[in-house]
Amino acid sequence: MKTIYEGLSFLESGQLSSVEWTESLLKRIESKDSKINSFITLNDQALKQAKNSDKKRSAKENLGRLEGVPIAIKDMICTEGIKTTAASKILSEYIPPYSATLVERLEAEGAIVLGKNNMDEFAMGSMNANSYYGKSENPWKLGHSPGGSSG
Repeated sequence: MKTIYEGLSFLESGQLSSVEWTESLLKRIESKDSKINSFITLNDQALKQAKNSDKKRSAKENLGRLEGVPIAIKDMICTEGIKTTAASKILSEYIPPYSATLVERLEAEGAIVLGKNNMDEFAMGSMNANSYYGKSENPWKLGHSPGGSSG
């Protein structure tokens, strides 16, 4: 799968479930992220949310436009109940009591937050090399910057 639209098409046709998609991405993160360092935090509720999404899809009840689509969120955007650090030591244990409007809207459309992506601390940088959690690597060319404050 190369795009969200392709994934949605597979979900809609029944060729793929949200649980299968979410599990495959979590396995990929587990096998690759030790070299890439792209995630700071994973959402321990992602699979449960994917199961709920699959139930909604099979019942054809009130599906959002992103129903069952796993996504990642930049670590400076608040996610209720999921650690949000802005890649800083100062916020290393912060768990927000609310979600940013962006996250609320994505979740209202059925998106599943896999976790929080590494970034330059407080998004102040241009190469994703200034994170308390270590720099991120370009997944297509290790040893090179993924670029941008979001990496």
